[in-house]
Amino acid sequence: MVENDESNVFIENLRGFEGCLPKTVEGKAILKLPLDNFHKCGTTRMTNKYSGQTIYYNRIIIDQPKKPREVILVKCVLPGDKTKPAEWEKKRPKRNLLPPGFVEAEDLNITNIVAHAPTPYLNLAVRQNGRVLDTAYNVQPGTPLEMVVYLDAKSASTYGVLVSYLKVTDGTPEHDEIIVMNGCSIDPYIFGNFETPDEGKTLYSKFRAFKFPDSNYVLFVGTVNVCLKQCRGVQCGSDQIGYGRKKREIPAELPFDPNKLYEVEMTTVLKVQFAPDHFQPKRGSVEGTFDGIRTNDNMSLRQRSSAISINSLHSFALLFLSLLLSLAFRH
Repeated sequence: MVENDESNVFIENLRGFEGCLPKTVEGKAILKLPLDNFHKCGTTRMTNKYSGQTIYYNRIIIDQPKKPREVILVKCVLPGDKTKPAEWEKKRPKRNLLPPGFVEAEDLNITNIVAHAPTPYLNLAVRQNGRVLDTAYNVQPGTPLEMVVYLDAKSASTYGVLVSYLKVTDGTPEHDEIIVMNGCSIDPYIFGNFETPDEGKTLYSKFRAFKFPDSNYVLFVGTVNVCLKQCRGVQCGSDQIGYGRKKREIPAELPFDPNKLYEVEMTTVLKVQFAPDHFQPKRGSVEGTFDGIRTNDNMSLRQRSSAISINSLHSFALLFLSLLLSLAFRH
């Protein structure tokens, strides 16, 4: 329910993002999150590699005056196909044969222990100087930024993560660039390898903002592996472990990780736009006219001022040259 006109309802990190705004009907904010094109509005798709279960989830933010921010996790759970073998079954090593003369004990004390690990819900964000950016903020190309992938507090003690794939796009096939492949950055000078300060619970990578010619929005679309305790890091170029080599050193595929439990496809959007005065002449720059037409007094005044400046500079140059010549003749 939307209690008043000052309430603000939006998808996490997509505040004011066109195409993903809610519609208010009779005091209710209605949001449509497509599953066929789930990247469009930042929905995350998580697949359980053992059961085949797929979970689509997103977070809705509700800001109301004089009230703390409310975060609602919305999700859609699709059961897996039990007729298909899980990925771990395809790559499971064969069991070793029992040694000759092996005898099983007659009396066994068997205790059944049933426990359920929490479902991991990941977060993907872009930060500037520690502040999380959403589409309401605008950054200029070249701004130093940091991408962060991290687990929620409930599952952080159980799992670890690894970014296996990441691309940037403006939503069109013409502008679709891969920047992380098989856990390693394509070009670490443009987008650094993912590093971890806490054994794979949190990943971060530093880069500078960039934009596409025809759009002010950059979409980051990535695949993240979730493993039990910690994912196996990938050996990237310059002896660096990637949790995320230069192009020639990227492995053909990620090595099999028996601890991998989930595969998560995530999206975040960054608004990148030049400032309105970016292409305006700055103080101390050179300005000139090329039509040669004096249209008003201001134009003639500017031309006279330019002539005075040039004549002053010319006189100073002649004086400096004369001083050098006089010193040369003295020696």
